[in-house]
Amino acid sequence: MNEEPTKDLPNKKSFEERVFARFDDFDARFDTVGARFDTVDTRLEKLEAHSYDTKPIWERALAKIMEMDLEVGEIKTKVGVIGSKVTVIETKVAAIETDVAVMKTSYASIRNELTDMRRELRDNIKHQLQLILKFLLEDRSDIRDAEDRIRQLETKLA
Repeated sequence: MNEEPTKDLPNKKSFEERVFARFDDFDARFDTVGARFDTVDTRLEKLEAHSYDTKPIWERALAKIMEMDLEVGEIKTKVGVIGSKVTVIETKVAAIETDVAVMKTSYASIRNELTDMRRELRDNIKHQLQLILKFLLEDRSDIRDAEDRIRQLETKLA
């Protein structure tokens, strides 16, 4: 191999100097990263301290949420019972509506029957009154004849 290209490097520092310079760069970078980690660690400690300060608040809030969850469960149970009762009521109302419909039909039928009976009764009464009137007129005519005969007899006797 030819060693001449390595001789003409633009950097005139020795290999060891360059390696140590790189190590110094790495050290500087690690120091920067370490400082950043320290900053993050400090911020994390502040956040943790703050979270410990709010922990009782969160515990109370969680207790309230659980209490509300129990109340919601009780309300759901009561609503379920009410729903069952409403279903029973709806069934009973449907039965009542059916009964009312049957009663309306029966009422209409009875009304028609009563109307027919009234018409028949009126016709029968008319017929009976006509018969009575006929008999009265016949009797009146007979009474007049009888009265005329009596007068004739009275006039003959007198």
